[in-house]
Amino acid sequence: MTKTDIARKVTQEFINTAISNNTSYSKHKIAAYIHDLHPEKFNDKEDARKYVRIVTGSMGRKLASQDKQLAADFALLEQPVQELDLKPFIVPKQYKKALVMSDIHSRFHDRNALETAINYGLKRDCDLVIINGDLLDFYQFSKFDKNPNILKYFYSEREWVTDFLELLQKHFGKVIFKKGNHDIRRELHIQRKLNDVPEIDGLTDIRDYVFFDGSTVEVIEDYNIIEFGKLNVMHGHEYYGSGVHVAYNRLNKAMDNVISGHSHVTQNSIKKSISGKFYGSWTTGCLCSLSPRYNPQNNWNHGFAIVEKEPDGEFIVDNKQIIGNKIF
Repeated sequence: MTKTDIARKVTQEFINTAISNNTSYSKHKIAAYIHDLHPEKFNDKEDARKYVRIVTGSMGRKLASQDKQLAADFALLEQPVQELDLKPFIVPKQYKKALVMSDIHSRFHDRNALETAINYGLKRDCDLVIINGDLLDFYQFSKFDKNPNILKYFYSEREWVTDFLELLQKHFGKVIFKKGNHDIRRELHIQRKLNDVPEIDGLTDIRDYVFFDGSTVEVIEDYNIIEFGKLNVMHGHEYYGSGVHVAYNRLNKAMDNVISGHSHVTQNSIKKSISGKFYGSWTTGCLCSLSPRYNPQNNWNHGFAIVEKEPDGEFIVDNKQIIGNKIF
């Protein structure tokens, strides 16, 4: 067989495979395969690539239809880059009642509010805890000025978080931790440094960072949604901008049932569609200090939610505020 015959045969096989599997192979990949298969025929990979280009240019004229031609051409284009693997995390059906907490911010947590929320969840017989983002703070990676007198407390942030997750697992059993914008500060910092210090590659996974012996905590990426029945759980940073009417605005963006945190306020918004279906949006208060240095005057409140799921996926949201030692 001549070089042209080999290139035509192998390239057509790759095209057929790509079309049937809805994928693609670059000319560079095909050329490398041809050179490895017939090193005695082709001087190098670039030589093989030249013949792949020749036969792909001629084969197009022999195809029966424009549709087939287009399919063959796309089969020889490299696949697009997939930056995010967007897929919801579906909470297993056996879990019926969830304590939903967000914006704890580790060492900046409010001890009374956090203990009040957990105690209430236990009294309501919750069988699941969903930490809906910003469990950690990673103060050292903040864009704001760092106070050394505060920074010293974050040298033990990892220990505090692992101890806290162990506490939740001990009392509730199932714990799901969805990352928020603060939780990804560390991995984004490491990614920015990778070009200069490639040795730190592989240190970004927060699962290793919050690991403890016997951990069964599920960690969900910040860009993925949690589905608890027909309720979508998201931290809130996934949508830019919240305004004053946070729950209302997120309902307009989600166009579906959603509970979120991030904005540190308790709000509810319900809408009816033209077909008579009701959709709701709930935002939960935070469980961190209400007076941080970067935003001392705010309209935040402490809060959490209890979500009870019914067999058909419908749900009831009990969105709670904490004021002092009282729950409203």
